Amino acid sequence: WDPRHGPCCTVDDFSVDLQGYTRSEWNRSAAQVFAVEYLRRYKGDNYTLEFVAEAWLTRVAGMKAQFKNLQQDKAIRKDRKALHRRRQRKQELYACRLDTAYQYAEIKDQAVPVVQSLGLDGMSSDESDHEGHDGEATYHILDKDWRSQHITAWLRMLDALHLRLQYSGEWQATSGAWPHFRTSSLRESVRPAVGELPTDFYSHNWYQAQSSFVKGQLKATKPRVSLVIPAEYLKSASIVISGLTTDLHGMSTGCLNSTIYQTARWSAVKCPNHICYYPGCRACVCSPRRF
Repeated sequence: WDPRHGPCCTVDDFSVDLQGYTRSEWNRSAAQVFAVEYLRRYKGDNYTLEFVAEAWLTRVAGMKAQFKNLQQDKAIRKDRKALHRRRQRKQELYACRLDTAYQYAEIKDQAVPVVQSLGLDGMSSDESDHEGHDGEATYHILDKDWRSQHITAWLRMLDALHLRLQYSGEWQATSGAWPHFRTSSLRESVRPAVGELPTDFYSHNWYQAQSSFVKGQLKATKPRVSLVIPAEYLKSASIVISGLTTDLHGMSTGCLNSTIYQTARWSAVKCPNHICYYPGCRACVCSPRRF
């Protein structure tokens, strides 16, 4: 808008600027339009043009404050919804892992206590990034530095076994919701460690670095179950131990994605770059990912 060409708006197409300054050039021009129309309609009022225009600008200041509060309310509601969705994904992850633990009789006595002891708060949260991967939303895992690698290995294995259950017959994908695309990140969870867990559930280095006060608050207990994963289950999932990735065939690979992240939408053909347990692993375009 060029003020040399006339008012910023008309009575029929009236608008004000609620994001800029109250007395911006646009709002002062709009105040003049308002004042002229007001005096035309209410000729009995003994107000001057300047008085009405100033009164209108005072009203604009109030409208700006209301608009700002409304935008803040929207931001708060958006944050609350994001927090609710994150909590919901966490609940689904916990339920999925616990259900999978019950599905396999050979490891049930180990896996069920692991998941139940960790509880909902022991599951990793994530933050969404809707830029996504191949058009899908990506969820960046918030790392729990207090959790031992052995526990993380159990959780990753249960994720992989859950995906195995998603196939039936001749590797035909079953119906039902598939896992979200979750990827590792350098972001750390700010939530405190879960207390009253067996000592081997905590990272050794992390636990040793804690003060006696923190250890007293944690109230760690003696180990209750063996965290050694049966050898046959190493053939059914990729697990991470001491920073190394080993696939189900016992081969060293940099592709954790090759066996534990599958979706029904991906092609059901063997990846040309890897011999994988699951078809359509997309390992050729993978980057380190974990659940």
